[in-house]
Amino acid sequence: METVQLNTIKLQKVKKSLPLFMLMFVVSSSLFAQTAGIDSVHMYYYKNSLYNHLETANNDANSSTNIGNWIARMASADTLPKKATLGSVFGFFHQWTVPPRANNFHSEISTPHIPKWNATWTGAEKIDFVGFVPDNFDGQGFDPADTTNMGDAYERKLLYLIDQWEENASNDNRRYVLYAGWPNLNGYGGTNADPSTITPTQFSNWRAFGLGSYQNWMELLVTRLSNARPLIDIRLHNINKVLLMCHENTLVGDIPPEMLFEDLAPHGRSTWYFLAAVAEYIELYNEKPPMNFVFNPNWNVDVRVTSNYQTLVDYIWGVLKDDVTLSSFNEKEIQKPIRIYPNPANDKIYIHTTESEFEIEISNTFGQVIISEFNTKIISINQLPAGTYFVQLRSSSYLEKSTLIIY
Repeated sequence: METVQLNTIKLQKVKKSLPLFMLMFVVSSSLFAQTAGIDSVHMYYYKNSLYNHLETANNDANSSTNIGNWIARMASADTLPKKATLGSVFGFFHQWTVPPRANNFHSEISTPHIPKWNATWTGAEKIDFVGFVPDNFDGQGFDPADTTNMGDAYERKLLYLIDQWEENASNDNRRYVLYAGWPNLNGYGGTNADPSTITPTQFSNWRAFGLGSYQNWMELLVTRLSNARPLIDIRLHNINKVLLMCHENTLVGDIPPEMLFEDLAPHGRSTWYFLAAVAEYIELYNEKPPMNFVFNPNWNVDVRVTSNYQTLVDYIWGVLKDDVTLSSFNEKEIQKPIRIYPNPANDKIYIHTTESEFEIEISNTFGQVIISEFNTKIISINQLPAGTYFVQLRSSSYLEKSTLIIY
C-alpha cells in the first residue's frame, strides 16, 4: 500500500494525457537528469563518525576529520565555485527521526534551509539530497530487512524516512544516497586500540571483507530500497570501495597506519577523511575536485597525498567510474616488481612486472590452487565464482602474496 501511494505522489506531477511511452520517458528522465555535472547541492545527512568524527576532549578529531568541511573547501576552490549547503543530525540509524532537525556540525559549510534543531519540515522542501550513513560494526551482520542489535532494521527504517520526506517535503530533483563508509577494524588483530599494531596480513583481511561481504551488503540495501520505491532516485556512494582500493593499490598503503587512523573503530585522521571527501565530491557533483586545490598546512594531510593529489584524484575517479587502468596507478606502484590489476575484477587480471620470468598461482579459500601460470601477463578469471581468492606471485628475486576479489 505504501508503494502505491508513494508512486501516485510522484506521478501526480506528470500529465495524465501523455501517451505511455512519453510517460515512461518523463519518469526515466527525472531519475537520471542528474548524471551530468551539477553546480549546487543542498544536503541533509543522517550520519555518524564515518562522515564526521566530532571534535571532543577525548579524541584527536579536528575540523579536517569532517567530510562537510572538505566539501566546502573543494567547492569554493573551483574556478567556477560550486554551492553546497549541509544540514545534519548525528547518531545511529535507530535514532534517526523526522521531521528533520539540523545542526551545524560543519564549521565551514552552512545550513540555511532547516532551522537549527527545530524538528520541523520548514525549509526541508529545498533539500535536494538526503544521505544515510550506516554504522560499520552492527548492521552488516544482518540481512538489511532483519532487526539488528540496535533494535531496528535498516531496510524498514530507511523506507520509512524516505516516505516521510516524499510526503512532507517533496522535491522532484531529490536524491537519496547511502554513504558506504569503511568497515570496522576491530576483530582483525591489533592491541590496545592501536592501529600501529595491525599487520599487513590483517589489513589485507580487513580489505577483503570490506570489498567483499561488506560492500555487497551496501549494494544489497540500495537494491532493496530501489526495488521498493522504483520511481525514486536512490543511489550508493562508494566511499568504502574507493578508500580500500586506494589503501591496496596506491601510496596510501605506505602511510603508517597510526597516521591514517586514530583507533581500530577505525576513526580516521585528516588524510583518510580527505580521501573520502574526494570520492564524495565526485559522487555529489559528477566532476573531479579542482586541479588548483591548495592545501593549508593546518589541515594535516600527509605530504605523500598532497604531493600526489592529482594522481590520487584520477585514480579515485577511475574507481568510481569503473574504468581504472594501469595509467591510473601512480609511479610508485608501477615501479613495484610485480603488480596485478584491477582488483576487484570480474573478467581479466593484468600482470605488470619488471621480472623476465615469474609464476602466478591463484588459490581459493580452501588452499586449492585454481590457476597456475608462468610468464602470463593476462589471465582470464571470468570462469571463477565470485568471492575471495589468494594470489601468489613469485620470481627468482621476489615474492608477493595478496588477496584478489572477484565479483
